[in-house]
Amino acid sequence: MTTAPVAAVTDKAPPRFIRALKAMRDRRMAAMFLLALAAGLPYGAVLGTLNAWLTTEGVTPSTIGVLSIVTIGYAFKFLWSPAFQTAHHPFPFLGPRRTWLFSLQLPIAGLLFLLAFSNPGEHIGLVAVIALLAALFSATHDIVLDAWRIEVARSDEDKDLMAALYQFGYRIAGFVTGFLALLLAEYFGWVVVYVMIAAMMVLSISGTLLAPEPEVETGPGTARLTFQAGLPERERTFATLLVAGGWIAAFLMIANFVIASFTQVPPPKGGLFVAEQGPWIVGLTVLLPAAGALILLMRHGRIPAEIVVGPSDEPALPRTIRAVFRSIFDPLMDLIARLGWGALLVLLLALTYRFTDSVWGSFAYPFYLDDRFGALHHTMADVAVASKFFGVLMTVAGAALGAVVISFIGRMPVLVAGAVLAAATNLLFADLSRGGAGIDAFLEWTHIAEPLRLFAGWAAQISPDAQGADAGDRMARLMIAIAGENLAGGFASVAVVAFLTSVVNPRFAAVQYALLASLTMLIGTLGRPWLGAMIESQGYYAVFILTFWLGGIAVALSGIEWIRQARLPKVEQAPAV
Repeated sequence: MTTAPVAAVTDKAPPRFIRALKAMRDRRMAAMFLLALAAGLPYGAVLGTLNAWLTTEGVTPSTIGVLSIVTIGYAFKFLWSPAFQTAHHPFPFLGPRRTWLFSLQLPIAGLLFLLAFSNPGEHIGLVAVIALLAALFSATHDIVLDAWRIEVARSDEDKDLMAALYQFGYRIAGFVTGFLALLLAEYFGWVVVYVMIAAMMVLSISGTLLAPEPEVETGPGTARLTFQAGLPERERTFATLLVAGGWIAAFLMIANFVIASFTQVPPPKGGLFVAEQGPWIVGLTVLLPAAGALILLMRHGRIPAEIVVGPSDEPALPRTIRAVFRSIFDPLMDLIARLGWGALLVLLLALTYRFTDSVWGSFAYPFYLDDRFGALHHTMADVAVASKFFGVLMTVAGAALGAVVISFIGRMPVLVAGAVLAAATNLLFADLSRGGAGIDAFLEWTHIAEPLRLFAGWAAQISPDAQGADAGDRMARLMIAIAGENLAGGFASVAVVAFLTSVVNPRFAAVQYALLASLTMLIGTLGRPWLGAMIESQGYYAVFILTFWLGGIAVALSGIEWIRQARLPKVEQAPAV
């Protein structure tokens, strides 16, 4: 008796959107949300809330721009990310990744508590030191968190969903450091605000306890692929020392400028610093190691070899150089070997995509609260409602929209759309700084003027110092501008995190993602002193027009990257089990 051949049955993978919904049941997703809170609280407290406090103390935009350099740790965290490439901790009682998260979250909470009693009006230097330490610990926390996020992801859907949850948690942290902080400051003062933020930081540690430890092989005897196998020792040593020297030189340039800004009279000009030393800093920290990695690949091939990491009798200096090479050049050489010329495009996209957000973020509170240089002179309660309540809702809505659209059409169309929206919404603030005639016309044309004015008028009355009969109209304009900007920002944030995650090799997650994420803030961070000086000389309107045109660079690069990826051969992926 014979049987008919049985046709092979291939299970069709469920739609991408359904797979994403199923992944939501995993505890990794709840941990991701809580850990994103732990990442967002110190960033909002140091970059946003602190600038509001400084503005109420009468600190000028140029000084705020210089002080914002303390957040340089976020832009240069890739410099020490190699130390966290492998999962290792001296006392890994929760597992190496989770123990590092816990070890960083506690001192961050302590520094935020100290900031509550720093009295920035009289001790601006002390504030700068505390803020710098908090930013450095927080940036290091981001390195470990990004490595954990990438290492525990099991599929592309996991990566995209965790990128969206990261943005949700970050924006909720912005709600705490924004809306709640400003309202509490209006009625109870800034000490209460920072004590609250420190307490929230302690509570967010629960995400570390909930998170699973990634299943990554580490330790002696672990096999590892490296590009240094077969490289002449002389070349390897020269390249490593050259890059290390470049990073040290760049750090000294920044440190010298920050110290001089608080000690010299008159202080150095931010514009000259950016124009004269900014290109050198970018070149030494980014372009030099990338060029070195490219040259080594061209000279010695693109195929890594496997080595076994274990105890060695080799002298300390050569062993250290080998370890530094593996930590710095292996991730860069892997990125270039996999992407080819596309690696340059990815680096440029990372440098420019969030420029308009990162450079403007330090001056949002001064623009809303101040009465100089074309600023709006709203009360803290106004800003709390418009920016940190209504605005956070719009950001979350934008992130949700981005996550949904990505799940249906993929990340590249969303990346391009996010770049367009992020650039265009700068024009809303430009119009606002000139009185808001364009926004008023939009309100009338859409017939939402009256209901929005009623709500805005009610919101304006929250402030004990509501300013005049036109307070409702002024609030309505502010809310429309913030709604547009935050919707675009949330949408673009999900897009760029998903994009950068997609190009990272999980074996080099700590260094590669830290490098790309740092680049998204680098130019914006370096540009803040220059922008602060420009605000004082030309006003906010000129700044918003400039950031609009600069945003066009990211639009063009996103389009080119979409075309590049569309031409790549399609790879079939099996559904995650």
